[in-house]
Amino acid sequence: MEQFLGKKYKLKSSENFDEYLKFIGVGFISRKTANSVSPICVVTKGDDGFYTLAMLTVVRNVYVKFKLGEEFEEERADGTKVKSTMVIEGNKLIQTQVESNGRKSTHVREFSSDKLTVTSTAEGWEGKCVRIYEVTQ
Repeated sequence: MEQFLGKKYKLKSSENFDEYLKFIGVGFISRKTANSVSPICVVTKGDDGFYTLAMLTVVRNVYVKFKLGEEFEEERADGTKVKSTMVIEGNKLIQTQVESNGRKSTHVREFSSDKLTVTSTAEGWEGKCVRIYEVTQ
């Protein structure tokens, strides 16, 4: 995973993103805004052992700071507070989010030298969202 830290990945394609956002209860205006931007994703690691996952857009930058394997409170881009846990398995950063109603979403970020594939699923939803990012630097 270390070799992917600091790399910038820009969104190039998205499949079922709006359907996923709708399922987890994101409002119409927030969904339309989210679908209109092409975020840049960057993961960094500080000297304190914390990682930061940054999603950078022209509308809003979202930073998630975490330690591997430790649950933390996260505010999603739509303002909803969830409990999240991040773990690394090989070249994958796996995030589990739990909403206040108990529903879980899983985001698997699979890094390679030239792209990042993010696959999102949610309990009770039969679909899956796949977003492909390409290296910009």
